[in-house]
Amino acid sequence: MDGESLYSVKWYKGRREFYRYTPKESPPMKIFPAQGVQVKRSASNESQLTLLGLSLASSGKYSCEVSADAPSFHTMIVTGDLEVCEVPKHVPSIHGMRSRYRVGDIVRGNCTSHNSRPPANLTWYINEAQANPSYIRTHKPFRERKNEFETSLAGIHFVVGNHHFVNGKLKIRCTARIHDIYLQSTERSIDEDRPRVISAASSANSNGKGVNGNAVPYDHFPPYAENELDRKDYMTLQDVTSGSSPTARPILPSPAPLTSFDQFRLPSINHLRWAFGPLTVLLLPFAHPLLSSLINRIAPPLRA
Repeated sequence: MDGESLYSVKWYKGRREFYRYTPKESPPMKIFPAQGVQVKRSASNESQLTLLGLSLASSGKYSCEVSADAPSFHTMIVTGDLEVCEVPKHVPSIHGMRSRYRVGDIVRGNCTSHNSRPPANLTWYINEAQANPSYIRTHKPFRERKNEFETSLAGIHFVVGNHHFVNGKLKIRCTARIHDIYLQSTERSIDEDRPRVISAASSANSNGKGVNGNAVPYDHFPPYAENELDRKDYMTLQDVTSGSSPTARPILPSPAPLTSFDQFRLPSINHLRWAFGPLTVLLLPFAHPLLSSLINRIAPPLRA
């Protein structure tokens, strides 16, 4: 007051006066209606103002005007903004992430903070460090239809590297903040999914089956080799005599002219597939009886 006496103190919300204090009047305090404003009389005077029951409607621009008494009637006015916030009732939620990732996988996820006013500011953290801005996908907040609250949404998208896993763990956190009155976080812990290496020898047995009884793919068998001599899938010839039914007999080693056909074997399906391609496998059932008939024509029948 610079030594001058006080004439009045007036408070405004926007341009509407809602509070006046004049020491020389009786009563000195006067209150006028204004939207979103409820004055607590017992806690208000010429130097302070207390409001009760704040709501979203209480937000706005407030001004305080101070006037000196006669003869100067000097007046000064100062203005400030008041924002009333509605904070979320729940912590932010993280969606779209798996519990395990491998190096080279892409992590995608969304963080959502529901029903607040103003919308919460969302921040992503990776292993306690703020995420690279290039990882973040920012979306415009959207307003709920049934009220004036807003929902914030922010996405994250990045390729997992070796440096992201610390002792096999990757921690991702989303923090929602509204000024200095609200701060909540949600964190996800992700495990490193390391690939398992299983050799073909340990996963397949002599029957071409895996440890669980499942068929082993063709690629698990080695190319044709000497150890295939122990296999029993070689060709047999038929002993056909008059008055007797055909009998399948194996070829026996002998000095007969068929020595060049001794132990003539039919390669396994896997070897034919590897050496000649799928067409040979398809033609195999037709070639077998033709080859047997040709051998019977050029050589005398074998007998036991």
